[in-house]
Amino acid sequence: MDGVNLIYKLKKQVEETQKSVQTSILNGQVDSHEKYQYMVGQVRAYQTILQEISNLLKNKEQNEDDSTGTIVDISSKTKT
Repeated sequence: MDGVNLIYKLKKQVEETQKSVQTSILNGQVDSHEKYQYMVGQVRAYQTILQEISNLLKNKEQNEDDSTGTIVDISSKTKT
């Protein structure tokens, strides 16, 4: 497994965990204000992690695009 596939799997896992915490909040499974604050903090942390992963993947994609260009030799070769 290469690093990029690992990052995509990690991203998927973080998204699923974030969704689970959000669902718990929305379904009223929070029994105290402290627990609510903790869970909101979790959601914010997951969102920050996902943003960083997206930034890393975007940079990776841009670097790959830069290296796949077409090279054209425009030097003049004239016979005399």
